[in-house]
Amino acid sequence: MEVRHQQQGQGIGLVQGRHQQQASGTVVVVASVTGLAIGGSLLGLMGFSFLASLTLLLFSSPLLLIFSPLLLFAAFVFVGSLVGFAAAATMALTGMSALGWIYQEVGGQRLLGSAGVDTASRVKEQGRLTI
Repeated sequence: MEVRHQQQGQGIGLVQGRHQQQASGTVVVVASVTGLAIGGSLLGLMGFSFLASLTLLLFSSPLLLIFSPLLLFAAFVFVGSLVGFAAAATMALTGMSALGWIYQEVGGQRLLGSAGVDTASRVKEQGRLTI
């Protein structure tokens, strides 16, 4: 137990010793120069990217204005084709699930909810109860 307290005490002393160290002047200068070099280059690249995108927007705006009627109808055609493909995929999924259900019914495997009773006998029984 005492060994444990001594080890914990040594660990605390090491952590406190690290916090008490101060950086020398050369380390601070090197870190500052490195930070300025990296930050300055990133700031310059950001400015270049912003100016390039602004220039492209300035030159492409008249073209977008001139071709906007064509682009509008092209967008309508594109959205219409996407809707058509989505409808086709939905119908294909519905058809495949219906074929799977029929295959299971014909094969003798009953689906959930039927509990081994034929549909016709269930309908007959419900008809007798309502009369």
